[in-house]
Amino acid sequence: MYISNPYPVEGLWLKGNLHAHTEASPCGHYSLLTVAGTYSDRIMKYDFLGITDHLTITDVSPVQGMNGLILFSGTEFKKEGHQILGLNIASCGDDPLDETNHQEIFDHVAYQGGISVICHPHIYCDDYWTLDRLLELKGFTGIEIYNHNVKMNNAGRAVATDIWDSLLSRGRRVWGIASDDLHHCSRYGGGFIMVNTAEKSPASIIAAIKTGAFYASSGILLTDFQVQDNEISAAPALTRVSGTVLRFIGTGGTVLWETKPLTPGERAVYTVQGDEGYVRIEASREDGAMAWSSPFWITPEL
Repeated sequence: MYISNPYPVEGLWLKGNLHAHTEASPCGHYSLLTVAGTYSDRIMKYDFLGITDHLTITDVSPVQGMNGLILFSGTEFKKEGHQILGLNIASCGDDPLDETNHQEIFDHVAYQGGISVICHPHIYCDDYWTLDRLLELKGFTGIEIYNHNVKMNNAGRAVATDIWDSLLSRGRRVWGIASDDLHHCSRYGGGFIMVNTAEKSPASIIAAIKTGAFYASSGILLTDFQVQDNEISAAPALTRVSGTVLRFIGTGGTVLWETKPLTPGERAVYTVQGDEGYVRIEASREDGAMAWSSPFWITPEL
């Protein structure tokens, strides 16, 4: 049996948010300088940030490198319909009312070397993005399994791991992303990804995201992902907060094994049986914070 490890690099873990709006969006409230300054200050200490203003590409060059922050230009496509993100792109021509050209958008983003993300699948209702519609599309890198703006608006469901598991269970290699979807200050720092990469550079970050070498979080930090023989293991990071529970989840969203509340650094080990299809790790804590690993794909012996 072969178990793929989405975290192959013993290198850096970089923190970032891929979904943020400035005053260039109708829903944004702050200047690019304010947004970049907040994410890069000594309290938040983010390593990278995607600026995804609606239907436009905001020039991030004036603040590129502020306090070491790497910025990616991008956009949020569609005015009110099925919205998607395009990141690391320079152009975004689109009819914002056209609900038939999502595949063309994905292809255009890929041509530019960028990544595409399905936005907030349950923002207003559970069928905002349906599984059938997503299965008709290909080439998108990720799907927002946690959107902090949806949580703060109390509209729809912020967590969308159900539709993610449905995609994974059908063999779709799509990665789960958590984001702030920043509009105003209450959204800062609520959803982020931690990227595993050899170096802090735009190319390395984008390459890692494309391969799923990251985990998503709404507050929990994880560490020490390992695959050894037929075992997958991980641990809550060394923080002051105890009581993190890890669940190992397989095809169809089935909980394969759940730990007791763990102390920081305490390792959880799951023994793979070979028929799981994939195993992903989901963490939760009594304060409501969560984290989600990328899937470890299981290839049984032939």
